[in-house]
Amino acid sequence: MKPLAAVLAAVLLFACARQQGEKMLPFALVDQSGATVRSESLRGRVLVVSFVFTTCVEACPLVTAQLARVQARARTEKLDGRVRFVSITLDPITDTPDVLRRYAAAYGIDLTTWHFLTGASDDVARVVRAFGLSAVARERIVHGSLVVLVDSQGRIAERRTDLELDPDRLLASLRKLLG
Repeated sequence: MKPLAAVLAAVLLFACARQQGEKMLPFALVDQSGATVRSESLRGRVLVVSFVFTTCVEACPLVTAQLARVQARARTEKLDGRVRFVSITLDPITDTPDVLRRYAAAYGIDLTTWHFLTGASDDVARVVRAFGLSAVARERIVHGSLVVLVDSQGRIAERRTDLELDPDRLLASLRKLLG
């Protein structure tokens, strides 16, 4: 197995091994508009949490595009008032609020229900680790395609690592969490 593939496999195995039902770590990060977003302010809604960086050319564009489709369908089904999308950067040095805002615009993302989060490197690393990713390997960012569904009480309900996120399956999971 190639070294990069081995690292990715290990990251995915670790992420999937995390227990469902554990609470999301409290955090305060900055969104694409420069506003502080606290995890407590997201309670009461189902969250679709992903991990991206704007210079990624592999997993991030695929995951972001698929989640943008899910967001559009959630809006069509009138679920958007109860669902929020959260993408946490894996490269907080590069991904400033302005860079994240332009990234979202390139995918046609509705920022009324989607937060792209960044912050101090240590704060971001702590949150990313709490979700089960160890994202940085020296000079190169290494990550999988982890998407985490968090219920309205802030508990981790589901972890997905499939690059080809099927919007139908993801929406079915969201509907189930919404009751």
